Amino acid sequence: MVQLFWFFLQMGFVSFGGGYALIPLIERETERQAWMSSDMLVDVIAVAGMSPGPIAVNLGLLVGYQAYGVIGAIAGVLGLLLPSMLMTAGMIYFITRDHKNYLKRCMYGVQPVVTALILFAAYQLCVVHLSASLSINELLPAFLIVAACLYMLFRLRLHPFTILLFSGISGAAFYA
Repeated sequence: MVQLFWFFLQMGFVSFGGGYALIPLIERETERQAWMSSDMLVDVIAVAGMSPGPIAVNLGLLVGYQAYGVIGAIAGVLGLLLPSMLMTAGMIYFITRDHKNYLKRCMYGVQPVVTALILFAAYQLCVVHLSASLSINELLPAFLIVAACLYMLFRLRLHPFTILLFSGISGAAFYA
């Protein structure tokens, strides 16, 4: 359980860009530590993404619970949140001491890395997991659902909850 807490504590310190950027790291560690199977992790990521709250906290909770029960869930969440609380306290110190430009430059430096991690997570989820488990006839509806969701998000500017609801219903209809 100490390994779980230590891992999520480290993830909490590098979680710039949110939980989606952490997915490849969490996936690698859960497989290395045998906390859960790769297929189960894909399901956990889906549940964490659709659940209220930040996906990283939801992943810490679900992975911790799967590995060590309620105590593991607490350790995972605490490991993720503790660094954020410490960093927030530090940023408050810098902002109140008029170091805003320094903080702004640091955030600009982190943005390209966050973008790369999010794109890699999307690649891992789509290409590696979907292509290994679905045939071409099953992939077509998945791509149609993605295209429809992107259209609703960027063109129609619908609320993300509506898009999540649509994608869940569409997935159930296509893959029932």
